[in-house]
Amino acid sequence: MSENTTDVRLRSRIWSLLRALVFVCVIIFIWLGMAKTACAFVLIALIMGWVNLYQLRSQEIEKPYYRLWLNVVDGLLQFSVMTSIFVRDLYYSESAEKLLGIGCAFILGRLIAHSLFSLGVLREGKKLPQKRRWSKLANLATTVTMGVYLLNLEDYQQICMVATILLIVASTVAYAYWYYRDPAHRKPLSIASQLTMSRIVLTPFFLWVFFYDNDLNYSNNSIVFKVLALAMVLGFMLTDFLDGKLARAMGEVSTLGKYLDPFSDKISNMTIFMCFIATNYAPVWMVALIYFRESSVETLRTLAASEGLIMPARKSGKWKTALQGIGIVAILLGAIEPVRALVPGLGDIWHIFPTIVMGIITAITIISGIDYFVSSKHILKKFV
Repeated sequence: MSENTTDVRLRSRIWSLLRALVFVCVIIFIWLGMAKTACAFVLIALIMGWVNLYQLRSQEIEKPYYRLWLNVVDGLLQFSVMTSIFVRDLYYSESAEKLLGIGCAFILGRLIAHSLFSLGVLREGKKLPQKRRWSKLANLATTVTMGVYLLNLEDYQQICMVATILLIVASTVAYAYWYYRDPAHRKPLSIASQLTMSRIVLTPFFLWVFFYDNDLNYSNNSIVFKVLALAMVLGFMLTDFLDGKLARAMGEVSTLGKYLDPFSDKISNMTIFMCFIATNYAPVWMVALIYFRESSVETLRTLAASEGLIMPARKSGKWKTALQGIGIVAILLGAIEPVRALVPGLGDIWHIFPTIVMGIITAITIISGIDYFVSSKHILKKFV
């Protein structure tokens, strides 16, 4: 490796770190109510990203695992900025554009899917694609959309968000095409993997069902769609139980399934929790803590995989998953008036019941995360 390449790599990493700090400043300015200043910093981040990609050519010279982690950090920061804008709108005006919430879900989904598949490719000893035009366009559109929402340009918000979502879908399809173009990956999906994929595909439809009446007050939604939302959640839980069981019973345990199963769980549950924020069933800080736990454990699991170590599932994690499902079902059941009337006293405490349930879920989720980190000290010692 030439000295010049090493020097450019170092400059690229420093540039990426500075860009990350710029995004952190954007988040701070959003919560300080300094929208124009935040937008100015978004423009700086856009310019820095262009320099990193086209002047320093970081995607071409960076080491594969470093490149993966830099992309993960950048994606997390973009998601954090967009989520901050969404939550800010909910917090200050008690209303937020649903399309913005859907866009946040798409950004998170793309980030998790791309990270998991890229890690799988690297573990197979293969190279990641370098010329990802659709991905670059999606990142550009996301950054531009940030600025449009920060400046509150209502005439262009929906146009920009729809364009961003379409480019995210296009980049995901392009990546999937590249991945499955390899004969080693062109295998029929097993029944277990199809069940797992069904949760990912149906999650956007849950959003549509939950907000079918076009407002953030779920209590006035049609009873038909309340029952349908509950049925979808029960379907998510059933497929989560069946996919692993069928994979083991039919001898179809695969690397793809191991990645897709936790990914689909995170996508479906976090989408439901974001819906609960919108309709005031859950405080923002509870869902934020749940998200921090989930992302931290997944990061730890990825670190272990990069070292060839296995991070086994913990009983606390299984309890956490089960409790999250039970809590979600309890809230959606209670939201159906005829069902709520059958439980003595539930109507009197319904105004605080969802928050109490979410509080229990949050506590168990945090305890489970602590358990994972305590039991994985041998993994952390390799990096700290």
